[in-house]
Amino acid sequence: MPEPLSDEEVARQILAIFAEHRMASGGTLRRNHFFTVRDGDFQRGLNKAVEKKWISITKRDRYTYELTNVGATEISESCTLRSKT
Repeated sequence: MPEPLSDEEVARQILAIFAEHRMASGGTLRRNHFFTVRDGDFQRGLNKAVEKKWISITKRDRYTYELTNVGATEISESCTLRSKT
């Protein structure tokens, strides 16, 4: 059985989905965009991403997530790191 992903790894999966959709800061995605993240892990990753201020949960709809400035910066930094290796 594969080792379970850490909360941070799942949060990065969620962030990667924002990157795949080329979302800028303030862009929103609904829960159904994250179907590639295992359901059992999603809430843990979501909590970690919110804790790190990468995304926020919209006030009017708990199934809509907004990319923050911090999250957009993290995406651009991780893309920069990947391109240098």
